[in-house]
Order: sequence, then structure tokens, then C-alpha cells
Amino acid sequence: MFDYRHSLKWVRFLSQFKIPRSDCLSYGPPRRVYDPKVCAIQDKGLVLGVYFNENVKDEGAILTASAQKYDEQCGGKLWKQLKLTPIPRLGEYRIFYDLDSTYGFVAVAGLGTECLTFNNLEQLDESKEAIRIAAGIGAQALQKFKPSLIHVESFGNAEAAAEGATLSTWKFQEYKNPTSKEIVHPAKMALYDDCDFHGWKIGTLKAQSQNLARFLQEMPPNHLNPTSFAKIAVELLCELNINVEVKTQGWAASHEMGGFVTIGKSSIQPPLYVEISYFGADERTRPIVMIGKGVTFDSGSLDLKPLKELRYMKGDMAGAACVVAITRAAAILKLPINIRGILPLCELMPSGRSPKFGDIVSCAHGKSIHIRMPSREGRLLIADSLVHARNYWPKAILDIGTMSKELIYSLGGAACGCYTNSEELFCYVRAASSQTGDRIWRLPLWKYYEERIKDCETADVANASHDEYGDSPNCAAFLKQFVCDSKWLHFDTYNVAYTKGHDFPYLHRGMTGRPTRTVIEMMFQLLGDSKL
Repeated sequence: MFDYRHSLKWVRFLSQFKIPRSDCLSYGPPRRVYDPKVCAIQDKGLVLGVYFNENVKDEGAILTASAQKYDEQCGGKLWKQLKLTPIPRLGEYRIFYDLDSTYGFVAVAGLGTECLTFNNLEQLDESKEAIRIAAGIGAQALQKFKPSLIHVESFGNAEAAAEGATLSTWKFQEYKNPTSKEIVHPAKMALYDDCDFHGWKIGTLKAQSQNLARFLQEMPPNHLNPTSFAKIAVELLCELNINVEVKTQGWAASHEMGGFVTIGKSSIQPPLYVEISYFGADERTRPIVMIGKGVTFDSGSLDLKPLKELRYMKGDMAGAACVVAITRAAAILKLPINIRGILPLCELMPSGRSPKFGDIVSCAHGKSIHIRMPSREGRLLIADSLVHARNYWPKAILDIGTMSKELIYSLGGAACGCYTNSEELFCYVRAASSQTGDRIWRLPLWKYYEERIKDCETADVANASHDEYGDSPNCAAFLKQFVCDSKWLHFDTYNVAYTKGHDFPYLHRGMTGRPTRTVIEMMFQLLGDSKL
């Protein structure tokens, strides 16, 4: 029988494993090592790019120069993790976290192939458009993390990158509760690894101008009536030394603006005729006159619009919003030109004073107009303004307005309709639109359509033809009757005023503010060739 007591001498107790405390070190709280780089809050974002060519057999993906430099700084982590996922194509992105001590999240956006250039068939600089898309979706993807700052690389063109990033991160939230968790505050943007700060500033200003036009278009019609629009114009423009004159219905009547007075009296909101003047050149320089349709809500009057269309009619003052934004941008950039802006502001509502089918109005031009369709009110406002614009001896006249919905079926959201009597102006606006990605498409200004609107027994012209189709060129032919001998450019923006979010990856669902950037770019090109 085994006696366990004899084996205890070979047993070691736990107390024998304890290391006795040294008397050489005084006892105190545990020491901590503080590294500012490691312990800093990583709330910054970074947008980089990657090219991908499907025709390359081996390795079709190439990081941009800035992305390669960042990859070296973080020890190759970016490229290693990117290869674990499908390489993002144009319009796609991947987000990576905690790659270094500066940026908490890095978005890598696809740029497509690196061989993109100007496409003559598309009438588009595809390289710049790819940069806008990449910068836009990258910045938009990081915005949900509420970063304190988003650095965006230039992708080879700082101006286009700034446009895409600024447009994509804007959202109309004016009337939401400021404490709501759904509120997404716009993040601060900065250029990364590039010295073209001037291009970045120009691109940011162009995009902010378009965002201003979007803001005005999104304003609800009970908050943005002709009076409040005029007040906003005064607040935005007078601080930049732009003269703003607000004139009443009585002034318009004394100047024989029959169309404007007839449309304006349909609503209890008083119509206002606003003129804005920016003088960047000497007083002897002939100005550019810009006219913007300013119907703050278009019900169609007695020719009431369908319900599906009425919910978008708060943005029927898109032309006036663009003119305000363009003039403001010209003043901030201190462009050496003179601009006269004309904004006929009113509401079109069904009432006892609404224009009726068959009414006859006259304008200062001496022509009488037969109102064949009361819902075609915009062309009456522009017609009076075209006649008034002659008083300024303009070098060119541009008018912008949502005129005809049939362009939705022909052009969709790809481009707005453009009509002009000047080949020179058209060449400049086409070149500008191909650079901004906000394209225009020229439509015919033929006598065929003039004969349609002149087919009227009771007046000189009618505001619509008997024909069911061709309303957009009919409108342009109608306006041409009031232009005389000035160089003239007409934008029909009905089809591009609103987007469902599928036309451009960097434009959310809602009002678009187009073609603000295109007109600003056209002014740059005209100034560059000393045409202004």
C-alpha cells in the first residue's frame, strides 16, 4: 500500500513559484507610453484613384501617381488589400480603414482606362468626366463617416476633381431638424498631393455656383415667391457690389410688357421685374445680357398641368436661379466683363384673372401675341425681356428657361436644347459644354417653325402652334421674332432641370442647376479669345 505522505517532499507549492518583489524600485502606478501619432483621432478621409484596362492580360490595374506615393508611405498596405477585392471600374469604389496614422478611411475610386481623351463622337472630354465621377463617388462614400476633412487627389486635373467632389456632397436639407441624425453636414474638402490650388479653387467655385442654383430650385414655393426670390438676390449679390433693381408690375405695364403683366396678375403674389448689373469692365464695354425665366410656381393656369408634372413646378424658375449663380460667380472671380441680368419673377395660378385661351396681348416691340395655350407662359416673359434687352446695346443675349417637356422624350437628361442665330456663339458654348460634361445639343431654328407660330388670324404671332409636336423649336421660333439683330443664344432646360439620380453619378436625385457651369466656362473661353 502506497503512502502519499512520503511523496510530499517532492511537491512544490504555488508560493514557491512567486518571485519576491525587489526593494530597488519604488512601487507606483503603471507607466504608459504616449505616442501622439498612434493616439490621434483618425477622422480624416482620403480619395485616391486606380486605372483599370480590361484589354491587358496580366495586371490591368494601375494606381495613380498619388495613390502609389501613399501606398509607399503606408508600407504597401493599400495595394495588398486592393488586390484582395475586385478592382473598381469607372463609377465604383472601395473603402479601406486604418492604413496609416493620418487617415481613418481611404476611398479608392475607379477611373476606367488611362487612355481616355476627348471623344469627338460623344462631344465630351471623357478624361475630365471620369475624374469628376471618381472624385464625386469617392467623396460621397466618405461623407457618411462624417469626417472633419476629406483630401481629394487631383487625378491629373484639379478643377474637374473639385467639381465632382463638391457637387456630389451637396444635399438640400434646409428644412430638416438640425438635431436630426439624418442631417449630413458637408465635409471640408482639400487638395491632396498637388500644387494646382488655382484650378481647385475655380472648380470649387463652379460647383458651388451650380449648388446655389440647385438650392434655389429646391426651395418650396410657399417660401420662394417672387418677393422672397428678389430678397435673396439682393442678399447674395449686393455684398459683391452687384447692383440689383427691383421693379413692380406698374413699371412693367408702363413699358408695355403685356405678356409679363398678363401672366403676373394671375396670382395674389405680386410679380417683380428684377435687373442685376455687374460691371467688371469699363463703361464703354458692351455687356452680355442674360435672361432667366423666373416662374416660382407654374400651375399651367386654366390649362392645368397633370399631377405628375405639378410636383416639379417649384423648379420652373431654374433659368433665373442660373442667372443669379452665374453673375455671382463672375463677381467672385472678378471677370473683366459687364453683365446685365434680367429676371421676370411671377407665379402662374388658376384664378379669375388668369390668362385665357384666345387672349391677345401686345409688347413694346409692337407685335400682338395670341395666347393659344396659357400654360406656355415662359416664352411670353422672355419675349418682353428680349425687347427690353435692346436698351443695353448687348454684345450677346443669352436666355435660359424650362420651356418644353418634349425634350425629355428626345434628349432625356443627356443635354439641354440649344438654339442660336450665331455660329460663333454656338462654337464657344459647344466647346465649353464638352469640357464641363454638362453638354448642349443644337436644334433647328428654321423658317419652317416660324411659319407655324405665324399661322394666326387674330394676331401677329401665337405662343404655340396648331401642331401637336415640335413645341421646343416652335418656342425658339417665337422668341426669334423679338431678337432683332443681336447675337442670341437660347437654352431650353426643361429636360435637364430635374434628375432621378441616374444621369450623373455626382448629382443626387433632385434639381440640377444646369447649365450653370457651362455658361461660366463659355465666358472664360470668350475672354481668353478676347471676344468680350
